Amino acid sequence: MEIIELADLALREALKLGATDVSAICAKNNENQIRFSNNSITVTKNIKNLELFLYIAKDNKRMIGATSNPSAERIKIFASDLIKASEVISPSSEYTPLPKGEFSYPLHGIYDKKLAEDGVKLIDFAKEAVDAGIEAGATRVSGSLMTSEEEITIITSGDAKGKDKTTKILLNVRAFTNEETSGHGLSCAARIADFNPSEAGRVAGEYAKISINPHSWEEGIYDLVTMPTVTADIVQHIGSFSSAFTVDAGFSFLADKVDQKVGVDEFTLRDYGVVEGGLGGRGFDDEGAPTRENIIIEKGVLKGYLHNCTTARKFGKSSTGNAGIIEPHPWNLIVDPGMMSLDNIIKEVKKGILVTNNWYTRFQNMRTGEYSTIPRDATFLIENGKIKHPVSGLRISDSIPRQLNSILGISKDRRWIEWWEVSIPTLAPAMLIKDVTITKALQ
Repeated sequence: MEIIELADLALREALKLGATDVSAICAKNNENQIRFSNNSITVTKNIKNLELFLYIAKDNKRMIGATSNPSAERIKIFASDLIKASEVISPSSEYTPLPKGEFSYPLHGIYDKKLAEDGVKLIDFAKEAVDAGIEAGATRVSGSLMTSEEEITIITSGDAKGKDKTTKILLNVRAFTNEETSGHGLSCAARIADFNPSEAGRVAGEYAKISINPHSWEEGIYDLVTMPTVTADIVQHIGSFSSAFTVDAGFSFLADKVDQKVGVDEFTLRDYGVVEGGLGGRGFDDEGAPTRENIIIEKGVLKGYLHNCTTARKFGKSSTGNAGIIEPHPWNLIVDPGMMSLDNIIKEVKKGILVTNNWYTRFQNMRTGEYSTIPRDATFLIENGKIKHPVSGLRISDSIPRQLNSILGISKDRRWIEWWEVSIPTLAPAMLIKDVTITKALQ
């Protein structure tokens, strides 16, 4: 059966069993993966999966579930199980009917037929990245490479019916010169034409080479230069906490801030259901509403939250096309470009730290946005406008609200970022943030 037939079957079964609202989404994914370590390919595999997501509402009771690789008979059982499960829960005071109407979807996900057919060349791409890293000065290179082709369809009791198709390729590279010195590079794209494995390997190798022999440094307050990978990590949390669900749940630092100044004039953040160059998203959300552009922060002012039908009703707004039926979410985040080059940003710094990559970002207080993160791979001390030497063993502790109001510079150049620390595709610049607390990571 085609995926539209599977989704339609799930819809009809749920309605036959008494559901008043149904959203059935069926997605077929073909994923190719390669892992490489110590300059050699170690793993290659192909994963094909078919998944059905089903939302039902009956008597103001809501239930959502998913099943993989279902048969027609399994779908009937699955729909029945969801209906039975809903009968033992209490009615939801937040129940909101799905939107109704024959929607049109002018936006469509980015699909590259060439990329979908190029899985056999992944080994060549991985070799390009490894060779570029070695040529740039690394002694060994490791990483992962993945391509994904997804076909997705939706059909709802509100007469929404749509289909979309997307592709992406993600390369993550780490290069090493010794056990303690490393550099990170990545390349991610929806089309082969925008993918550059050699650049990712070269950047990782260069960072690894110039990070040899890190020097001592003192804990204190530093201006912080975040390269796009690090900026994207910060920005994805701004996007996530702009979800009206997180605001309503009481753990968003953007709560009660609509139409208020939350950042510097130079900072504008947008979300797109589909955007040229973007890596995620589609023309419809999980409720069948068309996706669109949403301005989250404009010139430092919070313009609004991301909504599904339920949060929109609670806040007296309209859906923004960002459902998640339970929790609205961003699709593709874009930071508007600034006016500075990276070199000019660095020249502005008297005492600072440049961070090329980070991990283990953890919030101590989501409501206030207080967090800490660990710089990973190449990190450098900046003094009097120049990179002085590499450093290691740092921890960054700050709050995102403070950082938004402490941005001194945003670069003109931006890069798409998606990897295991940045799950929301983000077009991110380098940024200069003043007066950030830097401490020893091991203390």
